[in-house]
Amino acid sequence: MSVLDRSPNALHERVVLADGSTVDICRLDAADAGALTRLHRDLPLRDRWLRFATVSREGLEEYAAGAATGEQVWGAYLGAELVGAVHLATADHDPQQAEVGLAVSHRMQAHGVGTALLERAVRESARRGIRDWTAEVLAENTAMRRVFSDLGLPVERRQDGPSLHIAITLPDPDDPAAATAYTTAAFARAAHAARAGLGPVLRPRSIAVIGVSRRPGSVGRAVLDSLVAGHFTGRLHVVHPHASVIAGVPAAGSVDLLPAPPDLAVLATPPETLPELVEACGRRGTRAVLIVTSGLAAAGVDGAVLDAVHRHGMRLVGPNCLGAINTEPEVRLDATFAPGPAPRGPVGVVTQSGGVAIAVLEALRGLGLGVSTLVSVGDRYDVSSNDLLAWWSEDTTTEVAVLHVESFGNPRAFSRLARRLSARVPVLAVRAANSEVGARAAASHTAASATPAVRRDALYRQAGVQPVDDLGELAGALAALCTSSPAPGDRIAVLGNAGGTNVLAADACVAAGLRVPPLAPATRERLDALLPATATTTGPVDTTAAVDATTFASCLEVLRDAEEVDAVLTVTCPTALGDPGAGLGRVLAAPGRRDIPVVTVALGQRPRTTRVSDPAGLARAASFADPADAVRALAHLVRRGADLAREPGRPLSADEHPVDLAAAREVIAAALVRAPEGGWLDHGECSALLGAAGLELITGQTAATVEEAVAAARDVDGPVALKVVAEGVVHKSERGGVALAVQGDAAVRAAVEGFAARFGDAWRGTIVQPMAPPGVEMLVGVAGDPDFGALVTAGLGGTDTDVADRRWHRLVPMTTTDLGELLDELPLRRGVAARLVDRDRLAVVIARVARLAELLPQIAEMDLNPVICTPDACRLVDARVRVALAATW
Repeated sequence: MSVLDRSPNALHERVVLADGSTVDICRLDAADAGALTRLHRDLPLRDRWLRFATVSREGLEEYAAGAATGEQVWGAYLGAELVGAVHLATADHDPQQAEVGLAVSHRMQAHGVGTALLERAVRESARRGIRDWTAEVLAENTAMRRVFSDLGLPVERRQDGPSLHIAITLPDPDDPAAATAYTTAAFARAAHAARAGLGPVLRPRSIAVIGVSRRPGSVGRAVLDSLVAGHFTGRLHVVHPHASVIAGVPAAGSVDLLPAPPDLAVLATPPETLPELVEACGRRGTRAVLIVTSGLAAAGVDGAVLDAVHRHGMRLVGPNCLGAINTEPEVRLDATFAPGPAPRGPVGVVTQSGGVAIAVLEALRGLGLGVSTLVSVGDRYDVSSNDLLAWWSEDTTTEVAVLHVESFGNPRAFSRLARRLSARVPVLAVRAANSEVGARAAASHTAASATPAVRRDALYRQAGVQPVDDLGELAGALAALCTSSPAPGDRIAVLGNAGGTNVLAADACVAAGLRVPPLAPATRERLDALLPATATTTGPVDTTAAVDATTFASCLEVLRDAEEVDAVLTVTCPTALGDPGAGLGRVLAAPGRRDIPVVTVALGQRPRTTRVSDPAGLARAASFADPADAVRALAHLVRRGADLAREPGRPLSADEHPVDLAAAREVIAAALVRAPEGGWLDHGECSALLGAAGLELITGQTAATVEEAVAAARDVDGPVALKVVAEGVVHKSERGGVALAVQGDAAVRAAVEGFAARFGDAWRGTIVQPMAPPGVEMLVGVAGDPDFGALVTAGLGGTDTDVADRRWHRLVPMTTTDLGELLDELPLRRGVAARLVDRDRLAVVIARVARLAELLPQIAEMDLNPVICTPDACRLVDARVRVALAATW
């Protein structure tokens, strides 16, 4: 699994180092004591002096045995060799402080092993509640001092003779915003490592193709033919037991007989041969392997292949993949079996499906576009979309990125990488598995709606990724984004020569969330001067069928200059009088007063999606046969403009939304003692948990008997709400366990006796609460996820809770911009909600729920429903919270 796909909680992880090689990091135990002894024993004298301030080997075995059995040492293995170890020794006087020691084998120094181990130690320290490190380092040990300094953590140094006392403050897990410097530095290191790891894949100096037949017809031969036809600039060899030359390429009888270690080996051999071949490549010094073969798991060789890859620190593309392309003139790599040569262009592509990769290549070829880089990751044993996002972030030849991702290895890393890339270039993602439903039946409304597709779409939105639903929409979006500038807003002017098709186009705009506002009087005057009296210029602009191409082009010039227009959609239908769209290329080539995009529709054109070129042959606008397709593409230009204008916001801060973590954790810890596998909090626990975030659940008394409930109701001034407490009952109202506006002893007694009869042996009592004033009922909730992070949901509550399209979602950590956009999506601007809902008060509820979810991964599900909103308050009437051991739901 890629360094950018690793789980932050993994006890064993593969890490890509700064130079692109890989090691396996794991916690050491007694079985590793011998390896730990060898690591320290084999250090050169100077290295041992710098680590221990002595050159003696005395006591090494005792040190290694004690360290390995104390569960405080993490090691980095390259194959069977332990090449580095970090030791955390907790201070006896303060469990929040630990002394850190680091050793790296001499040959692996300056490769990034020490930094990778220290990053692992930071996560381990957070798990164990360690807040500060100390280290004693000889002043002459400049390399170790640099490693500590470059971590991105606050470091203090105090010299004492020949030694430096180093104090390091670790990131505060209770305040993620305060850890920005470290997380930014760690993320930058991981992205750099990912790019270095892809170097031998996308910029190899030499390639060996293994599994090539002498005659055309095999996959391996097709890959070789593509490399030859593409004029790969590096050294190219074939491994074949009986040939000396194939297709003009020199062949070696085995991997061991290659004249030099290849940077990249492409394997297209039967599954059962792969473990031995990958092992041979690793021994020879190959840095990366690309396996096009499928069926490794079915053949039972997947584990052996991965073991060989890990043992030699290689990167792996595939298996079951189409291959890789890099069209840079200095590389000219086409290691695929796709039909035809790879067209060069500005689009970067990563896909799990070889078929999708071929379809994208054909679509780009048809549009006169091409790829900068393409990687088909197939079964994604190692290299993933995250690695490509890191690559493209520094690749200026890529102007648009396309993803086809069926699953995420590390969604949080994906979000950071995609957000960083999308700030520079558009990122498009073909949505996969839209029909997928949640794998677990959820008892809360929020968790029930948190399907994988919902989480994915929230991830895309917050990361600036533009999803497309099919390959046709992808082609249209690429045609538009690679040809036109982003739209500065969503105000669309429709210009056409047929009224009916103009209406279709305008309706499609409105359906896509775009606006078609009336044109300003000054714009209409200019249009009226050009068009016949029977034309319509209010918007959409109907030129009538009688206008010629020159007049139509002049109308387009007017609309491009109009301040009230952000983009223009032209719709032309050729008639016996001519084609009014014939002059559009000339107009688009002329610089306008305003740089706004134009998308065209030429009814009935073939192909359905193409581009309009100017007289010099330069593409100037995307063109479509159908108005609906054109509007979908136009919407991507609008979305791109909005993304570029979007302020990133700042993290929801502890100052504005404080959480008493000690109190919250105490509630959760007590609940998990009662139910170690997790479970639902009772009313009092929910109230205490929410109170830790400054959220007040409407007070209520829990009555164990009918008479206690009657007495509790007498203490309330006015009618009461009665809610059953029954074993296994979460949705009280759906089970007939809620009675509202109950007043008087007799009514209370009758309602509670009804609960007791209805729920029988499961009945445990009744919660008696004062009735909240009427208002707009909202829902705010959380659905936890160990990979994506918690999903915060807001929407209509009460009887509208189960209307799925009335709920909106964001992943934590949320920023102030995420919060504002979520509030904008809620139906709060019209009707009763506009009068009764105080947006700022509701924002506080959502923000504090988001902070709880971010800081407490043990919250598996939460529903605050209803939250009754009035102009003076947001009242939390009921809460359901399920907790679980972190990373287990």
